[in-house]
This record gives sequence, C-alpha cells and structure tokens, in this order.
Amino acid sequence: MAYFSSEEALKKLKLFFSLEFDLIRHTIGYCPRIPRYLDKCQFVRHVYEDLKRSRMLRERIQDFGLAQPEKQLNEAWTNLVRHLMSAADADFFIAAFYRVVKVEQVAAYRTYIQNTLRLNDAPSVEVFEDHLPAMERQIAWGKQFVEAGSISADKEREVIKFEIEIRDHIARLGNLYGGSSQENVNIETEYPDYEVPAEMELEPRFVWRSAERIFDAVNENEEHPTHHSYTHFTELPIIDLVTNIVYDGRHMPFEYIADFIRQTWDEARHSQMGFSRLRSMGVDPYQVPIPVGHYKAYTSVPLLERIAALTQVGEACSFVPKKQWTKMAVEHNDLLTALEHDYDVVDEKNHVKFGTKWMKELIAKNKETRDFKQIVQDAEWKVRTGVNELKKEKGEKWQADLGPRFEGCQVSNSPLNLAPNIIIA
Repeated sequence: MAYFSSEEALKKLKLFFSLEFDLIRHTIGYCPRIPRYLDKCQFVRHVYEDLKRSRMLRERIQDFGLAQPEKQLNEAWTNLVRHLMSAADADFFIAAFYRVVKVEQVAAYRTYIQNTLRLNDAPSVEVFEDHLPAMERQIAWGKQFVEAGSISADKEREVIKFEIEIRDHIARLGNLYGGSSQENVNIETEYPDYEVPAEMELEPRFVWRSAERIFDAVNENEEHPTHHSYTHFTELPIIDLVTNIVYDGRHMPFEYIADFIRQTWDEARHSQMGFSRLRSMGVDPYQVPIPVGHYKAYTSVPLLERIAALTQVGEACSFVPKKQWTKMAVEHNDLLTALEHDYDVVDEKNHVKFGTKWMKELIAKNKETRDFKQIVQDAEWKVRTGVNELKKEKGEKWQADLGPRFEGCQVSNSPLNLAPNIIIA
C-alpha cells in the first residue's frame, strides 16, 4: 500500500472541499425546481448534512495552515457543478447528483481512508467516517427517487444519458480521488451559471396557488390554532426564497453560506411542523392556499433588500404574535401546537441575527448610502407592493392604497409579518 505525505493529503483534501463547497452553494439553488413537497424538504435536509461535512473538512484543511480554502477553488470542478446545474428538470438533476456525483464522492472518501495512515491522519479519517453513513442514505434516497416509477420509460432513457454525461465529465477530470489539481485545469466546455426560476414549481396536488395567505379558507368562524399551523405550513415558499438567498450570495464568505443553509433547513422544518399539525386537525395541507406570491415578490428585489424584508420585518415582527399563538394553543389544551410555536421562535431569533449580520456586510460591500433603517423600509415597501400587484393579477382582494411605509415592528403592522394577528368575526 502506498501511503501519502501530509502535502499530498492536503492536495486531496483541498480538491474534496472544492467540490463540496461548490455543491452546497450551487445545488441548493435548484430547490425551487423540485415540485414535490416532501422531496423538497428531504433535499434541503441533505444540503444541511452536506454543509456539516463541508465545515468539518474545512476545519481539517485549516489544520494544515490554509485558513480559507474556499478562496482556492478548482475551476474545472466548479464547471462540473455548473454542468450538473444545467439539468433539464428535477428528475435529471436528482438522478445525476445522487447516482453519479455523490457516488463519486463516497468512492473517493473510502479510497482516501484506505490509503492514509489512520493514526497519523486520524482527523481526516474522522471527517469521512462520521459522514459516510449519511451519504450512503442520501444515495439510497436518490436511487429510490429514480426507481419509484414516476419517470416514464422514454424520459428515463434521457435521464440516463444525462447521468452518462456527468460521469464522463468526471472521468475526463481524472476522478475525484486522483483528479486534476489547480495547476492542471482542463475545461473543454464551459457551462454558464444557473439562473434561479422566477416562479417556484409545485406538484399538481397543490391546486390553490394564491398571492397571499388566505386564512378564512382554513377556519371561517373563529380564531383558532389551525390558522397558526397553516401559517407555519405556508412557509413553504420561504424555503425556496432562502435557497435563492444562498445561491444569489454564493460569492459571499463561507459563514454566509452556512448561516442561510441552516435557515433553509429551519424553514423546511417549520413548514413540516405546520403540515403535520394541520393533518392532526383534519385539514388537508394539499387543499389550502399556497402563497406562491411570497416567493415571486421577494425574489424580484435585490439580495440585500430580500434579506432585509424577510429577516427584519417578516421574522423580527413575528415574536409578539407568536406568544399570543402559544397562549391560545395552551388554552385549547393543544400542547403540541404550543410547542410548535415554542421551537419556531428559537430558530427565528437566530434568523434575525443572520439577517442583521449579513445585511451589514452587504451594505459595506455594495457601498450603500442608505442607512440600515431606510433599507429595511424600502425593502418592506417593494415586497409589499409586489405581493399587492400579484393579488390584483390573480383577482384576489388587493389594496388601491397601501397606506404608510413601515416604521418598525413596534409602530407598524406590516402584512409581511410571518405571524400576523388574525381576528375573524
């Protein structure tokens, strides 16, 4: 067996990290094109698992004295990720990602473990051995996705052709374990950057696609915890919104990517909490209005304002109402719904911190002349206007006069608040 030196180990680890980092910051942008709700949530969970592995791998590389390996990415392998992102739809994407790219990663990591000195290089071994079981589960999920029978025979042949393209691309790069170094970049075809969709895709089971949340469709007679679980479930468009915040900020620092991937996973969990609670109350989540207008209105504004409207208005203004929600759930002897809100608030407080931190970074990066408060006010107005226009287009109740501009959670009741007070006569 040919063991390798620490210098050779670092070269391999840098290449592994280069692909890992490019995958988490790019592939999450494909989430709005995954139509099936449960698949979307599972995919987000996988990206979060991949983030944790990327972080551990980054920390191991830092042991060798390289503080920011994300600044030395391998362009040839970045181009492979762009090739993957050119997938025609979710069937092509998931098949190639899980049955080709992830399989290649697992093979490379197992080969590395076999060829390094286990004691000398124990921290590297642990990075991979701690995560290989999760990667194998991911691959099994992707394999089952393709084999489940939802892809027609004709389409499956095209899907397999795309898998072969990606597999051949990897082979031309020399495979991941022994692949091309930064000094030997070979790009035969350069693939363009992926463009996030203007509208999110949803499976046909979601028949009611609204511009805004429509609460009276859930319970017409009185204020009830079903409204609040409905609000959590309809964070569904927020999942895709935050994936766009990651993708459109893919050139930001590693911790930006990490923070917003974590938030994406949180939003998926919140939506699933609402999904399960609605079902327990006898409400079919597939039959309620899905506010797809939230995704479209938010993603139509620049990245800085997108983060501002979501975190400094939608989430920051939600804490007081959620305390009321919790109290109502307790009064209804519904402990599970009360705990739904309890844990949601823990996550949302972190999201507000993420937003504040990265808004300041973007303000400096963009050389903004507006102050923080003005940016939040402008962002709230733009998104609110966008939602109102979509309501008008869809024939839903809209406002000819949007009223005053947002002045802060204590003095303004913005309709962008993710936890509005609901009063039904």
